[in-house]
Order: sequence, then C-alpha cells, then structure tokens
Amino acid sequence: MSDVLVIAGTTDAKSVIERLLKLNVDIAVTVTTRMGCSMLDDYKHVTVYQGKLNKERILNLLNEVQPCCLIDASNPFSAEITRNALHVCKAVNMPYIRFQREKLNFDDDPNVTVVKNYGEAGAKLRHCEGNIVLTLGSNKIEAFTKIPDYEQRVFLRILPDWKVLCKCEKLGFNPNNIIAIKGPYNEALNIELFKYCHASVLVTKESGNMGGVVDKINAAKKLGMKVILVDRLEEECLNKTSSVEELMLFVNQVCQNNNEKGAKKKK
Repeated sequence: MSDVLVIAGTTDAKSVIERLLKLNVDIAVTVTTRMGCSMLDDYKHVTVYQGKLNKERILNLLNEVQPCCLIDASNPFSAEITRNALHVCKAVNMPYIRFQREKLNFDDDPNVTVVKNYGEAGAKLRHCEGNIVLTLGSNKIEAFTKIPDYEQRVFLRILPDWKVLCKCEKLGFNPNNIIAIKGPYNEALNIELFKYCHASVLVTKESGNMGGVVDKINAAKKLGMKVILVDRLEEECLNKTSSVEELMLFVNQVCQNNNEKGAKKKK
C-alpha cells in the first residue's frame, strides 16, 4: 500500500515526488517507458511500475496500491492517459488531481504560427521551403511523411530509444537525419543543432517552459527560422493545479481525511 499514486510523464513529476518525500508519505509511481523508469533510479524508497496506462491498467494499479489519491503528472500531450485516469477515478470515487505545468501564450508572437494539431502542422509544412527540424517526439510523426522530399528535408530530434528509432526508419525517415538525444537542451545547444541541420523551420509543441519550448523558440528566432507550434488541448478537469504548494495541500488534506476515516472504522 502507498499513500499516493503518481502518474509520471515529465520532469515536473520529479519535483512532485521530491516534495512528497519530504511529507513522509509512501509513494508509488507509474511510467509508460523504460526510460521513464531510469529517471526515477535515485528514489530508492519509491515503488515504480511500468506499462501502458489504459483504463484497465489504472484500475489494477489503484486496487494494488490502494492510495489515498492519484496525482496525474503525465505529459501535457498525453490526453488519453488523463482521460483514462479521470474516468477510472470517478468510477471508484478516488480523489484525483491534475498537476500540469503552466501554459504559455505565443498568439501575439509574429514569428510563431500556432496550430491545433499535428495534421495542421504537416499541412502548413507542405508549403515551406528548406530543411525542417521536428522536436515533437515520435508520437504521430506519420503526419509529416506527406511533406515533399521529407526523407531528405526533415530532421527528427527524438529520444534514444530503439523502439522510437525503429518507428522512424519504418516510416521512411532518413537515418542520417535522426538525432537521438535526451534533454535537457538549453538555447545554445538548440542553436548548434539547428545549424547542423541547416534548418529553415522549427516544429515544436507547447510543452511549457519546463519542457524547453522557450529555449527552442528563442534559438530558432536568433537563426531567422520560422516556428510552427502545436498547441495543447487541455482536458476538462475541475481539480487541476500548476502549483506544487497547492498540490501538497491537497495531498495533506486527502491523507488526513483518510486517516480520520480509518480511525472511525477502528472504533
């Protein structure tokens, strides 16, 4: 049993875990990838589960861990995981809170074209000239195989994971254009990578400041590149915060309520 189950999918989740450890609560964490597991190696007293988070998996985890609450700190673009977590928690009456980094607004930036999804980004790129750098991860990159001469013009910056590499090669992306590297990337490194690709266009997603989007866009601007930004579609959720302090207050309250219920049952 653990007091809290955390769905981890970002670097923000590590900050959440570190603060929870200071509260002396028992923590279980679930991640979807092997690389996600490796990011938690330093936390020796945290139980880590790995696997795809469909509804059945989340329900099984709740039954096994029996937490007081679930903290959803998944990636801002992992909408399906959030939907599944919301659905299951509502069904079993489990306290749920979404922890998500603050959203940035580039609507008034003349150098940035904001699009709603990957398909819209791909459509705009069909009319762009020069080399293109995608820093979107590997999810839905098939949308960019319709770009003219994508095999030669499109460069991918992805995580160094063999499954991701296999997917990129199967889709026909040029292995010479695949940059497999794990962040974080500061502005200077972004500039050098974009120069290496001789890129005219950057395609990235609104993953928040912690996701490095500001450094990427600033680097692209300094090189005179166009920027296409895929916006995030946030799930409707009543219980959501971008404040670690608010999150800790929520956990404290839920754990306290749970302890009081347990004490009443013993009487």
